[in-house]
Amino acid sequence: MEIREYRETDGARLRTFWLACGIAIRPGDDDASLLRFARHNPGLFLLAEEDAHLVASALAGWDGRRAWLYHVAVHPDERRRGVGARLVRELEGRLRAMGCPKINLIVVEGNTWGMRFWESLGYERAKTVEYEKTL
Repeated sequence: MEIREYRETDGARLRTFWLACGIAIRPGDDDASLLRFARHNPGLFLLAEEDAHLVASALAGWDGRRAWLYHVAVHPDERRRGVGARLVRELEGRLRAMGCPKINLIVVEGNTWGMRFWESLGYERAKTVEYEKTL
């Protein structure tokens, strides 16, 4: 399995992959936004491929205070192999090397499988409420 960084030509393929993983495509998932994210967060937008098939993705953004993880996804046919954990640990190591002290993430309410995944990696549920506004 190859772990590599996002490439400018990965957008359409990645969106199809996310849909297969149950991730809804939202504002910011278009080609221009993904490229901007990758350039703003060098080394923190990772994909896992095996036999030319996309297996997993994980994005991290760091603003200098805290990091956020986004679109950590493993293809349904490839789950329970440790690929998602491997990508998360890789990003944690890269963020730690940059001096990042804390990582945040969001799990969609009701995604108990996702919550168990994050707890197995040492993440704790925060007592916060998310707000959003589309511009």
